[in-house]
Amino acid sequence: MIDYSKQITVLYVEDDKDVRLGYERALKRYVKKLFVAKDGLEGLEVYKLHKPDIIISDINMPNKNGIDMAKEIKEIKKDQAIIFTTAHTESKYTLEALKMQADGYMVKPINKKNLREKVEEIARHITLEKESIKNQKILQKILDNQTSITVLTDFENIEFASKSFFSLFEVENKNEFFKIYPNMLDIFVKHDNYINGSDKYEFLKKYSLAGDENKIVSIAALDGDVKAFFIEIDMVDDLYILTLTDITDIQKEKLRAEHTASYDRLTSVYNRAKFEEIFEIKFHSAKRYKRELSVAILDIDHFKNVNDTYGHLIGDKILKLLATTCLKSIRKTDIFARWGGEEFVLLMDETDLNSAKFVCENLRITIEKMTEKNLPQITVSIGITSINDKDTKSTLFERADKALYFAKQSGRNRVEMNE
Repeated sequence: MIDYSKQITVLYVEDDKDVRLGYERALKRYVKKLFVAKDGLEGLEVYKLHKPDIIISDINMPNKNGIDMAKEIKEIKKDQAIIFTTAHTESKYTLEALKMQADGYMVKPINKKNLREKVEEIARHITLEKESIKNQKILQKILDNQTSITVLTDFENIEFASKSFFSLFEVENKNEFFKIYPNMLDIFVKHDNYINGSDKYEFLKKYSLAGDENKIVSIAALDGDVKAFFIEIDMVDDLYILTLTDITDIQKEKLRAEHTASYDRLTSVYNRAKFEEIFEIKFHSAKRYKRELSVAILDIDHFKNVNDTYGHLIGDKILKLLATTCLKSIRKTDIFARWGGEEFVLLMDETDLNSAKFVCENLRITIEKMTEKNLPQITVSIGITSINDKDTKSTLFERADKALYFAKQSGRNRVEMNE
């Protein structure tokens, strides 16, 4: 889980020394950088010097109160995030603070947990906005350096299209285009990660619901080359201006980065982090809807001996061969991942213990028969268990691990269950 507050800076303004020191210690633990001031006058100077992301300020203070300080800061940065703190007796300031559209208004004594949650909430918004601005700058750079594709259409006819649009489909004009694509929307690849639709209403709805970073379509050219485009849609009367900017290379890099983050580099199956992400969802779904869910841990028997005898390069080849074999052998709904070292894990959704044993027994036999030139034969021990009403994620894996231990103690190359 992302700790957004660790990515932001905070200015804390409080005239009461004891209160200030108490909250200063707390804030320092969960923000990137904390600046402190004892009144509004000092707070304004600290703000001008450091431009913190969030201001937490008392209202009633000497020299310059929090409201006056905030007004001057808002003149510097209109959307500056501000949380006001105040005592019950300072209700005369409440209306003025609310008029300033403060991001938070907390009554003293402030619950530190509530303050942290509020800071995290605002920090998340600020961080995502910064990322959005960064993405917009990247896209703007693309627009500045590439010729965008522009189409004026009602999604049935094309009123105007740039030459780059027709070039993409290797046609000269819209008449030739519609001979290939009777429906304008047919050019967009139907994929869950990209905007598409069977009609303009579905397409526009998906576009409006997509965040700025997800306003992307995929188009397959006639030569089979598939490209990704950032799409912007503006409406003029009853027509829509579609501006398409080629971001294929960026998408490829994004997919490559996502693949690197989710897949084990050696075996090309899911890594432990990705498995735990999927397992989190499947586990809570199974608990909530009382569905069957089984987990198996696979361990290569005597793998240390293989490495000691044949070397680690051969050991790596065996790991890759086993992973490839398992992916081909398991069901499409199963999730297979490398757990660590010579251990792998298999998540079987909507599968009870007996069915899971059947799946794992077939897998064990397949691995036992697995052969490749110059590689020694291997076997695996497998421990399996299924979810119960009292399970936590830890207890579920503990049972599977105990089943694996029993399989090894019982002679290896076998499947053991633990209810």
